[in-house]
Amino acid sequence: MSKRKSAVGLGLPEFRKHLGSAQTQYPGHPEVRAKLPDSEYRTVGILGAGTAGYLTALAMRKFRPDLDVTIVSSSKIPVIGVGESTTSEMPPFLHGLLGLDILEFYKEVKPTWKFGIRFEWGAPEPYYFNYPFDDGRPLECHVYDGHTLNVSLLSVLMTKQKGLVAKLRDGVHVALLGVNPYAYHLDNERLVKFLAAQCAKRKVAHLDRVIKDAEVSSDGDSITALITDDNERLEFDLYVDCSGFRSTLLGDKLGSKFRSFQDSLFTDRAIIAETPHSGTIKPYTTATTMNSGWCWNIPQVDEDHLGYVFSSSHCTEDEAYEEMKSIYPDASEGRLVKFRSGRHEEFFKGNVVAIGNSYGFVEPLEATALQVIISEICLLLRNFPTYKTERITKKLLNDEIAGLWDYIRWFLSVHYRFNHRKTTDFWTECQTKVDISGAEEIIGLFKENAPLVYRDLGMASGRHLSGRVFNNFGFDMLLFGQNVDCHAQPPRESRRDYKRRVASYSAVADTLMSQAEGLEILVERQPDALVQHVRDKTSWFSQFADSMY
Repeated sequence: MSKRKSAVGLGLPEFRKHLGSAQTQYPGHPEVRAKLPDSEYRTVGILGAGTAGYLTALAMRKFRPDLDVTIVSSSKIPVIGVGESTTSEMPPFLHGLLGLDILEFYKEVKPTWKFGIRFEWGAPEPYYFNYPFDDGRPLECHVYDGHTLNVSLLSVLMTKQKGLVAKLRDGVHVALLGVNPYAYHLDNERLVKFLAAQCAKRKVAHLDRVIKDAEVSSDGDSITALITDDNERLEFDLYVDCSGFRSTLLGDKLGSKFRSFQDSLFTDRAIIAETPHSGTIKPYTTATTMNSGWCWNIPQVDEDHLGYVFSSSHCTEDEAYEEMKSIYPDASEGRLVKFRSGRHEEFFKGNVVAIGNSYGFVEPLEATALQVIISEICLLLRNFPTYKTERITKKLLNDEIAGLWDYIRWFLSVHYRFNHRKTTDFWTECQTKVDISGAEEIIGLFKENAPLVYRDLGMASGRHLSGRVFNNFGFDMLLFGQNVDCHAQPPRESRRDYKRRVASYSAVADTLMSQAEGLEILVERQPDALVQHVRDKTSWFSQFADSMY
């Protein structure tokens, strides 16, 4: 009789080998996907090399290595050098999901930390309220303080303008990067340059071509080739439209109808500029109410980036710039950006999928642009159709992405309907005419029985990635912050416990350095702390990254 080694007698190396073989790999795993038989989608052409195009290429390279991905763009198209504000999905997506080196990122892109948005909004100045990225108890703040500035640790750090590095009594520096969610303020030009280099490093093909046209199939449902200005034909199985507001493939060629959000969001222009900040790097984006819209202030390491988002029906470009200069007299010469808020009816039409502005855009309040790009990329790759004939997959993707954009539309509409800081023609019209119909139930729920964080109802259920930021807590912060009348529940935390918690927030804040000091410590002297919080599997950072894909 042959002797057989018993399982109990296995050594550790053999045990690990058998355990690995016993674990089931599902079709979503990159190694398995690469072995799927004869996928109809083998080649992907990404039209456009902005943030959307590069992020899509990097994500496909990592999670769909079986696909042959090529970026097609022209170096003749300039990058808009503007500050971009993000949400707390961005750092985990870049460094956790895509694996982009965080030390290289900090040195090349020079990001600053963002803990939320300071809204100079709601009531006449000098009133303001914070919208932090962490969670808290807005009802207790509202009842015990009469405001929500002490709702969470990040909100207190915003008010005190602190960073994420503590200096303790013995001179030791401790980084709190893994404790609470944070986002980035980014310079678009530096970001795009960095992403282009990462794509080159990962061997993503890049064709520098001017695309003058695209061939459409005889039935009008798909693209057969991109046509360059030299009449070169570029053929792919799948086309990703990252052409920005032009929507060259989805909108122009395939005729996907555009659904306007103008009834909810009246702004359609932005004047962008820069202004000195004298070394003070604020840990938040500021949204200031203006006569015909609002102005962002996005702090960079070297200066603040400004943008007056306004309605061309209520003021001219010159009037907008002069008003911005009245607040920021040292602002640089302004540049005009035109946009429209809304989305196309299809996200995936024929053999074209649109990422970023080519599918939809809403005015920049709440920094949704890059966040939605992340959502679109993750949803597409998690549900990537193997075959062109998968009608249901494409329909469900269309429904999901449309739902995400509609969700954001209604969330933003609340900002405009209830802001009573000014009584100009623009704001009077917003207060009476902004369409908030898609948010009426959650607003009614707040008025009937606030706060929403004590409920498990409402549109902000967390179904979309936006549920992490624009959730019930987010609605509470907006509605309490804009002093919307409500019938409040009794506090669930005693005044004594609440005051003790707020005192802890202040004690932590008092140990923290300014953002400028903290960034210098980490980037120049303690870079290991940056790397450590990316690798920490127990941090918010890893939890966000793991849930994205």
